[in-house]
Amino acid sequence: MLQVLIVLLAVFAPMAVRSEYSNSTVGSCSYSATCTVSGYEGACVSISAGCCGGGVVTSNLCPGSSDIKCCGKSVSGYCAGPSDLQCCVTGGSSTATYGVDVSTTISTSAASCFKSSGISYVIPRGYKSTGAVDTQVCSSLKNAQSAGIATRDVYMFPCPTCSKSAASQMSELVSYLKSNCASAWSGRVWLDIEGTQYWMSSTSSNQAWYKQLKDSCSTYGVRCGVYSSYYQWQGIFGTTSFSYGSELPLWYAHYDNSASFSDFSAFGGWSKPHAKQYQGDVTLCSMGVDRNYASGSF
Repeated sequence: MLQVLIVLLAVFAPMAVRSEYSNSTVGSCSYSATCTVSGYEGACVSISAGCCGGGVVTSNLCPGSSDIKCCGKSVSGYCAGPSDLQCCVTGGSSTATYGVDVSTTISTSAASCFKSSGISYVIPRGYKSTGAVDTQVCSSLKNAQSAGIATRDVYMFPCPTCSKSAASQMSELVSYLKSNCASAWSGRVWLDIEGTQYWMSSTSSNQAWYKQLKDSCSTYGVRCGVYSSYYQWQGIFGTTSFSYGSELPLWYAHYDNSASFSDFSAFGGWSKPHAKQYQGDVTLCSMGVDRNYASGSF
């Protein structure tokens, strides 16, 4: 598979060495680390020793002395964006996609920056844990649409302890989106299943409420997905074997800084995930975001 390194003239933390570099060499030269942006990587090597050959050299992406720089083979014009954005081929193709989810408004400048940074999907909050629509959601969706970001879903943080039923909460959200930004919304709602403090103390009551929420997706003609994690699912529903809605795509959370599914443990009837939230509460384009990975299109 063809892998591509997006080389930016900025400082990024290195990632761990991956299997394609397991011999710890690039040609006859050893390397100290891999260098990564948006999940793609190259190798950190000594430039004075001639270790990069005809590859592209980029400073400030590697730890160690100033002689240790990021090395890759340039494919000019491959990446969209400014002229200093280039790609480096390090072997194999990748269909991976990257996105962000946010609980605050995506401005026009942030949306444009996301697009230039390789973000292909955004998921702003559409419903708050207090039991109300997040009325900023349409501004975020419209700004992302104007920036050319292809997929613009929303996530729903439901309120199981509120007096409103699960169906009523879904109805509120869907009605608001269809009335205010139907063309900017991609049509999917992610059911955010996390935080035992937001749910009831009875796991059986939680299971029943979640079933009503999931069923409301078909009631209102909405494509849904589920956001959760192994331990959140277990805590809220009492067991990881509880399964309802496993035909829906799963977006799971595990903040291991690894854009891959190698850590995934089955739960809730899902044997494989659709996407992973691999970094939480980080800054991108001057916004607080969670970063997400999908092995294909989102």
